[in-house]
Amino acid sequence: MANCMFGQIDVYDRQYHTEPDFDIDVQHYDISIQIYDHIKSFTGQTDITFKIKKPNIASLKLDVETVTITNVWEGEQSLNFKQKKGILLIEPHGIPQLGEVLTYRIQYDSKGKEADPSRYNMGGVKVLGIGFFDETEDNPQLVQSHNFPTGARHWFPSNDHPADKATSRITTTVRKDWKVLANGLLTHEVVKGDSATFTWDLNLPNSTYLYVMVAGPFEVIQDYHGDIPIAYWVYPKDVPHAMRSFGRTSEIMAFLEDEYGVPFPWPKMDQITIPGIGGGAESTTATILGHNTIHDAKADKDYPSHWLVAHEAAHQWWGDYITMGNWHHAWLNESFGTYGEYLYSAHSKGYDEGQINLWKKKQSYFREYRNRYSRPMVHPYWDWPNQNFDSHIYPRGAAVLHMLRQVIGEAHMKGFQKGFLTEFAYGNPKSSDLFRVVNETVGKDVGWFFDQWVMSAGHPQLDIHTEWKDGILTIWIDQTQSGRNTPDAYKLPMDIDLYFNNRVERKSIWVEGRQTVHRFHTKYEPILVRVDPDNHLLIEVNQEKTKAGLLLQLKKDNVIGRRDAALALSPHHPDAKVVKALKRSAFHDQSWFVREAALSQLKDHLSEAEWMRAYKRENHSQPRRTIISQWTKAYPRSAAEMIRNQLADDDSYIVQAEMIRQMARIGEASDIPMLEMYIAPWSPRKIVRNAAIKSVATMKEK
Repeated sequence: MANCMFGQIDVYDRQYHTEPDFDIDVQHYDISIQIYDHIKSFTGQTDITFKIKKPNIASLKLDVETVTITNVWEGEQSLNFKQKKGILLIEPHGIPQLGEVLTYRIQYDSKGKEADPSRYNMGGVKVLGIGFFDETEDNPQLVQSHNFPTGARHWFPSNDHPADKATSRITTTVRKDWKVLANGLLTHEVVKGDSATFTWDLNLPNSTYLYVMVAGPFEVIQDYHGDIPIAYWVYPKDVPHAMRSFGRTSEIMAFLEDEYGVPFPWPKMDQITIPGIGGGAESTTATILGHNTIHDAKADKDYPSHWLVAHEAAHQWWGDYITMGNWHHAWLNESFGTYGEYLYSAHSKGYDEGQINLWKKKQSYFREYRNRYSRPMVHPYWDWPNQNFDSHIYPRGAAVLHMLRQVIGEAHMKGFQKGFLTEFAYGNPKSSDLFRVVNETVGKDVGWFFDQWVMSAGHPQLDIHTEWKDGILTIWIDQTQSGRNTPDAYKLPMDIDLYFNNRVERKSIWVEGRQTVHRFHTKYEPILVRVDPDNHLLIEVNQEKTKAGLLLQLKKDNVIGRRDAALALSPHHPDAKVVKALKRSAFHDQSWFVREAALSQLKDHLSEAEWMRAYKRENHSQPRRTIISQWTKAYPRSAAEMIRNQLADDDSYIVQAEMIRQMARIGEASDIPMLEMYIAPWSPRKIVRNAAIKSVATMKEK
């Protein structure tokens, strides 16, 4: 295999960060804000109680941006202060003593200013700090905070770093027809005149980037997980569909409690939908989710919400209960959150869907590796905190944790998670802390695993060559990976399946060198040598396989192997036996993932009648979309006629969108009125509307 050339971004050209060194330790934030939604502004007052960590401090520093500080008080005494370049410097009264606990009251005004996320390398979101949203067809008028990663400082002065946790009270005054959600429990609510005030208390330590405040005309659907109250805050128009997205929350929490061995660690669990983000953010006790997560029954097959609910729920342990000690340890949050989402997928949908889920995660990482950069998962080089949150710690991290499970075993995996979460409850561990707990749980040093997968970059790229001669099968495995901080040779526990006509024989080896040779006595020559047959490893493999081997793999392997075989048979398409096998998989394989791959290879090998039969019998939207794209290339006239007849009745939005897109290429001017009918109606993420708008414009230009 030629060495993979990864992207051109030099991630080592960024600022190097050491562990934080604070002058103060914040104990509690008492935040009060008054929202003036009609002028998109707010005023605030935050009482910060903190302990002095260093002697002889001449000025106290807090993070603050966007808002304008108007006064600082200690008790009845006004304090001098300066606000500049995102920092609030306060001159204390006298010299604070080491260990002394003080409370400062800070008053401020937003003066109608809102932070521009793009100035802080957060161009993908609409809000940083407090944001005001006008009413649209998608959302009512509302106000929300967005704190990740350093948005807290834009609406209350703070030591805005994940390693300084504090308890909180958030009191918000809004118009009386609105509700307010924040961290913790609702402890006070009062309506006075045209306004309403809500106070939320969280008496457990929490990092500032996990604080949240959302205000608007929400409807609240109450639920429970045992004695723990859980609620779903949705726009009034979304109430009929809310339980489709959130109805499994308690089941997911129970599943994660079993996985982690620790009961849900907070007094309640709310989820609230907001505009401005695509996924979610794991605010403690009150997760915010992009409103696209709400959908009708038709969309559920293509845009399910359970993976997102599972991911954010996992964060209530990994990220909120324990929180990274610094931003470059973010894999402690996101790898476990993403792995939790995979685990629930496999639990709820079965082994094959779990395999597909993990395969997709690996591909996401590979794309970033090839197109952008390669880096260790713990990488203290960053200019902005959110540069740590990428495909190297989300999908790659999930794949790494899956491999760890195979190395240490199921019992030890659950054991170390319970031990780690318990030891560092409400704390800020670093990666080295987790490594230690794993070693203690397993009873031996598995540091080699973390050295190569967490503290190093890249992944194994393997050239596999096989030869059978005189009853001996020889397998050469060459590691070809290269790059900065990439191991020259990985240590890999690896299974190999040897396929014969009527049986499969498994061999287990350790690959521990740059070039290794492995020999096995076999009476007959294997038809197929399948490396990593359970797809446990995060590897790229270059291995030539015979046509006979690929045909056997297409028939007998697991879901990932069958899919790979369908695509790898591409050079053999003129062979009638290969085409027959692909047709069998396209119509009869038990997995939609394999059917989709096989269909993608049959553009020149199915008749019009066979394409129609494939469309009518396929019940999964993904391969049905592939049928549309391939049919329109092979037989545009009959495909166009089919679309005219079936477009309105297809039960998948993504298939309808594909039909509409293809009509821009194969349709006629007389089809434009039909396509225009799909511009106005709702569809998830506007997928059908956008396809219709683009296709109509294209057809009018013809």
